[in-house]
Amino acid sequence: MRRCRVLHSYALLIALWCSASSAQTLLGGGAQWHPYSFEDADGQATGIAVDIVRKVMKQSGLQVEFVFYPANRLNLLLDEGHLDLNYADSPQWNSANASERFVYSQPYLHVREYLYFLKDHPARQLSLGELQGLRIGIVRGYTYQTLDAPLRDKRLMKVETSREPALLDLLMLGRVDAIAVVDDVFTDLLSARHLEPGRFARGAKLSEAPLVIKLQRQHADRLPELNTALEGLVRSGEVERIRRSYLVNQTAKPAKKSADR
Repeated sequence: MRRCRVLHSYALLIALWCSASSAQTLLGGGAQWHPYSFEDADGQATGIAVDIVRKVMKQSGLQVEFVFYPANRLNLLLDEGHLDLNYADSPQWNSANASERFVYSQPYLHVREYLYFLKDHPARQLSLGELQGLRIGIVRGYTYQTLDAPLRDKRLMKVETSREPALLDLLMLGRVDAIAVVDDVFTDLLSARHLEPGRFARGAKLSEAPLVIKLQRQHADRLPELNTALEGLVRSGEVERIRRSYLVNQTAKPAKKSADR
């Protein structure tokens, strides 16, 4: 009888080991996009989106390894199938045929993108359709559907750079007329540099984009459990708690024009 118990214990241990070793680890790519995703001083992945997705993956019995690339390189690696997912993406930032290769989770946040000007720029209160002959700073690899037509028609000119901090430098040096940035990201930039929000003006709204997990289509069977976990975190208020924990010092906002476009 004792021998049977020992054999049963060994069998149980083997089963648990197999179960643990078969837990799938997904490679999740993202950009250095403070405060949503970035590496801290110790080289660890952190940020609003990272914390949310880490919780979602844990609840779904999945493991994720977070890696960081410049946006254009990130998109290329996803298109070539070298990454399993982008944990902070939006259908609005993808081409119409992207759904042939990828699937999207339900949104866990919405982010608002605007043009930002220096406070006295004469175009700061104009609608997007009224803007002419301006240089717009954009992070290389980022896309804005509302800017496609004016850029294609050369009514606006695109100036690309590597990351949002470099965009702010271009704006302050007068090398661009405006920069395209998410509102939380812009406020974070000002806070990090101790800049007065009154030096800047928020202009035309570019989008209000749902933030989702974008997965390679072969992982589509994971969507139901991921969506269930996301829904629970949103409904419980945990998503907003995580967001606010990163924005706690962002109390001031740049000047807002009379109405969003």
